[in-house]
Amino acid sequence: MAFGPIMRIKLDELTIELAPFERDDTRAFVDPGMQQHSVVQYIDQPGTVFVFADEQEWYDKIRADKDRTMWGIWAVENDTRTLIGNSAIFDMKRGHTIQGTTGIIISDRSYWGRGIASAAHKARTWYAFQHLGLTRLKSAVIQGNDASRKALEKVGYNFVYTERNEKFTNGKLHHMDCFECLNPDEQAWNLWWGEDTPSESALGARERTREVMAWAEQNVELL
Repeated sequence: MAFGPIMRIKLDELTIELAPFERDDTRAFVDPGMQQHSVVQYIDQPGTVFVFADEQEWYDKIRADKDRTMWGIWAVENDTRTLIGNSAIFDMKRGHTIQGTTGIIISDRSYWGRGIASAAHKARTWYAFQHLGLTRLKSAVIQGNDASRKALEKVGYNFVYTERNEKFTNGKLHHMDCFECLNPDEQAWNLWWGEDTPSESALGARERTREVMAWAEQNVELL
């Protein structure tokens, strides 16, 4: 795994850093974080919570993944630095275009609803397009996870299709909506679409991504 460089974002009285983390730091994800149903209900493993040993095993596995760029999400308040989640671009494929899949989790519920996921999405999108040269980012959201869907759409992720009956949680089957975010740069955009005509929703998403890129240039400090 390649960790991405430190990116710092100021959110009112709170400072967020997307930065590397060590193996032992993963205890922060499960204490209590990923032992709570509200945190893990929409992730891959149904009905499963995690302990520190699981997170250490996960860390060792992804350290060997060369097609992944990962950041811890750190909250900095009053000189205290707390690991509250992580964000990644993974399954990066290099062919005629460069694509990757994105994911994020804020495991500390006390930081939900403070705009942190949105800021992390913006910084990650900017870094993917501006510094990694990706053409397309993919992501997916289980229906019912409205906060995650809204955070993706604000960045410029555009709905592509639905996978039906993807996950059973909270007593019923849920579909999964799949999204893409395209590099709005003229060359990358034209490469992706070729002779096809982008939809109105794709064009609207492109404008949102352009706004994100401009925002990041002003608000993300790349250390």
